Amino acid sequence: MVLFGKGKIFTMANNVQNIIEITYKPDPVVYKFFEKIGNILKNNESLSNLYEGNEDTRDWWEENVGAKWAYIEDFDLDEDYCRITLVSAWSPIESFVEFIDKSTGNVAHICFQYIDEMPNFAGYNIRKNGKIIEEKDVPDMWELIDEEAEVRKIKENVVFNENFTESDWKWDWMWDFVYDTIDPELNNV
Repeated sequence: MVLFGKGKIFTMANNVQNIIEITYKPDPVVYKFFEKIGNILKNNESLSNLYEGNEDTRDWWEENVGAKWAYIEDFDLDEDYCRITLVSAWSPIESFVEFIDKSTGNVAHICFQYIDEMPNFAGYNIRKNGKIIEEKDVPDMWELIDEEAEVRKIKENVVFNENFTESDWKWDWMWDFVYDTIDPELNNV
């Protein structure tokens, strides 16, 4: 995204939505770790506070979290389940997911999904016992959307005009298609 203002050009990062769903056997130590994450949201603190020796530099964030910045948007915690939704800049936060896996002793089942807001890319991976057991990465989501559009045009025999453009039509179904593409239950690898 490019923003203009007073003769200057500013670029703004695409936001990436990161959804992390974690299931685990009830364990007070694991629960306490997730409570820390919830407190970061509650207290409007930096995600970097979870780490020892954290630095407020872009290099540190990219290496340890996976993006130049990220923040928690939503959080849900039960005794055996945690769901964290985060927004990050430009990149999925794979390094943060690895940090969660290591911090919980690799005992959790972790489903990690990510979607670029444009949507330029999307994907998911599932971790169990510290290893990725299933994954799907779509580095060019628009290519898949355009392929799907061609199939739908034929199937629906759709007609475009000045009041109903191809772009309008795509936006009617596109986001459902993107989320279905990265839904592990619909995409057994």
